[in-house]
This record gives sequence, C-alpha cells and structure tokens, in this order.
Amino acid sequence: MRKLLVLSATLLLAACSQPQAQVSEIHAQVEQEDRCHLCGMVLVRYPGPKGVANLANEQQLKFCSTRDLFEFVLQPDKGRQVVQALVHDMAVNDWHIPADEFVLAQEAWYVYGSDRPAAMGPALASFSTEESAQAFADAFGGRLFRFEEITLELLNSHKNGHQGGHKGH
Repeated sequence: MRKLLVLSATLLLAACSQPQAQVSEIHAQVEQEDRCHLCGMVLVRYPGPKGVANLANEQQLKFCSTRDLFEFVLQPDKGRQVVQALVHDMAVNDWHIPADEFVLAQEAWYVYGSDRPAAMGPALASFSTEESAQAFADAFGGRLFRFEEITLELLNSHKNGHQGGHKGH
C-alpha cells in the first residue's frame, strides 16, 4: 500500500511539473459574442489584431486589441496571473476580420504608430516574423518593437502626439 501511495504521489508531481507542455500549445478562437475583458466591446466589431490571455486558473480572457491585452499584462497584479498571452499574426489574418491565427505574444514582432485603424487607439500590429512586421511598417508607417520593449508609457504616448520608445529593429 505504501508503495502505491509513493507511486501515486510521484505520478501526480510529474504531471504537475509539466504545465508548460500544455501551455505551449497555441489555441484561441474569437467568437461572435466575445467581449473585451477590459472595456466590454464586442471583439468582432473592430478591425485589427486581438489578444488572448490564458490565466493560471485556466480562465481565458479576450481583448478587442493587442493594446488592451498589454494594458492588462503590464499591470503587475494582473500580469502575474497570465501563463500565456497570444496575439493575432497579422501576416496571415485579414485586418478587418482577423481569423484565428495566433502567435505567442512574447515571440511576436510589433508595429506601433501605423495609420491602420484599430480598436482602442493606435494599432499595435502583431506579426510572427520581423520581415512581415517590417513590410507592414514600410507600407503603413510605424516602428518595430519586441514584446519586452512595449511599456504603458509607449502605449500612452499617442496622447502626447508621438510614439516614443526605441527606433525599432
């Protein structure tokens, strides 16, 4: 009986120590009735990339824009709950009606300051590759950023009439 308990405990610990394998799978869908966790807007009514945050409690939050996703993730008390953040890969999604092609937010390239319309202010366009982000910036303006370069200060810079931050890559 003792051996069975030890084996059960070992299997349970092994299963618990592998959450990254489950989290690494990219899966999200934007449904017609989905509303933004931050502002309550219906996601499909607005153009541009959307964001999804998977929380430690297995809850999935959806956002009408990548800006709103970052507004959530960059808050220390809320960001700690996030085990995975996803953004639309706009290299393979239609700008006006993005499908369900997502990329991990931490691996994405971002263009901020373009002239493309989006929900909640200037677009923070997300791409899976630097090349597709640069092509977008060349066509529509803006600067390239990586995940770790995006700050609340940058996202709020449009209120002051500039896009602040680094030149990009």
